[in-house]
Amino acid sequence: MYEEAFPPELREYYQKLFGSEAKEIMASLRTPVEKYYIRVNTLKTSRSKLMSILRKEGLKPKRSPYLKEGIYFEREGPNFPDDYEPGLPVVRANKFAAESVYQGAMLYAPGVLQADKKIKPGDEVEIRDPKGLLVGIGIAKMSAKEMITSTRGIAVEVTLPKFKLPSLSELESFKEGLFYAQSLPSMVVARVLEPSEEELIVDMAAAPGGKTSHIAQLMENRGEIIAIDKSKNRLRKMEEELKRLGVKNVKLLHMDSRKLPELGIEADKILLDAPCTALGIRPKLWESRTPKDIEATARYQRHFINAAIKSLKKGGILVYSTCTLSYEENEANVRYMVHKGLKLEEQSLFIGSAGIDMDEAQRFYPHKHLTQGFFIAKLRKV
Repeated sequence: MYEEAFPPELREYYQKLFGSEAKEIMASLRTPVEKYYIRVNTLKTSRSKLMSILRKEGLKPKRSPYLKEGIYFEREGPNFPDDYEPGLPVVRANKFAAESVYQGAMLYAPGVLQADKKIKPGDEVEIRDPKGLLVGIGIAKMSAKEMITSTRGIAVEVTLPKFKLPSLSELESFKEGLFYAQSLPSMVVARVLEPSEEELIVDMAAAPGGKTSHIAQLMENRGEIIAIDKSKNRLRKMEEELKRLGVKNVKLLHMDSRKLPELGIEADKILLDAPCTALGIRPKLWESRTPKDIEATARYQRHFINAAIKSLKKGGILVYSTCTLSYEENEANVRYMVHKGLKLEEQSLFIGSAGIDMDEAQRFYPHKHLTQGFFIAKLRKV
C-alpha cells in the first residue's frame, strides 16, 4: 500500500541505503507520528501547570521521558483499513488539505478540488486525495457548488479521519503562548546546541521560529540571538509567533543567509537547520522527490555551510540539522565540513541512532523512534 506513495527511483535509493528496513521506513512515512509532541514554553509556565490546563481543555497529555519541556499526545487510528470502500459521494481535496484531514482536521472550502454534483449540506461524504486515497469521512456543510466556489468556511465536518491528532490552535493555552507544537527531534537540536546567555547565537534558516524560540527559552530571554530568513512573509509570521511566546532576545534579519559573512560577525554558535528535501516529514501521502533532487539540494546546502564556517569564531560550535533521510544531505555534508577543518563533537542529548558510518551524528528513523525522519550533527571550528 505504501509503495505507490514513492517514485520507483526513490524506493530503489532507500533500498540501497537502508536495506531490509527500507519498507518499514516507507510504511511509517505514510502515517502521521505516533506521538505528537509540543514544547512547554518555560518563559511562561511549567510542565506540570500546562499539563493540568490541557487536561481541563479535554486533552490527555503525557510527559516526555527525554525532555523536561516535552509533552506528547498519543495518535489515534488507523480508524479504517486501507482497502475500505464506503461508497459515499466523493469530495476530492488538494494534497495539503488531504494531509490535514488524514490527521483529523476539518476540510475547508479552499482545499476542495472537486465534489460530486449531487452533494448537499447534511450528506455523508468520503474525502479522497488527488490520487484517490481515502483520507476521511464526514458531513457536508455546503453544497457541491459552494465547496468549489467558496473561499472560506468548512466544506466538510470530518467525523472519521484515517488518524486523529489533537487540534491545538484553538485552545486558550495556545493563544496565551504556553506551548509550541514541535517534534521531538526538532527539540533535541536546541539542547545539542547548549546555548548560554553570554554567547552570540545565529539561527541561519529561522522561520517559522520553533528552534529559535526554544533557544531563547533555554537562554531565559537573555543574551542575543540573530535569526535570519529570506522570506519576508515567513519572518512576519515568526514575529507574531515570538510575540505570542513572549520571546524578547531575538533580532530578526531579512536576508539570504548564504550572505551571512557580509555582516562581518563572529558567532559563538550557529544553528544551520538546512533547507532540505524534507523526506523525513510525516505523513507522506505522496512523495515527488527523486535522487536527482537529493543531489541538487545537497549541493545547495554547501553554500549555507560555507557561509556558516566563515561566520563562526575559532572554537565556535555549528549544529547542522535536517528533516530528511538521505545520505548526501546529511553524513556526506558533514564529511565535507570535516574536510573544511571542522571537528565532529559528541552530543549532550542522544536518543536517536548513530549516523551512517558516523557514531557522533544522530539520526531519527520514523519506524524506530516513532518520530519524523531527522538528522543532527554537532561540529567545532578548530
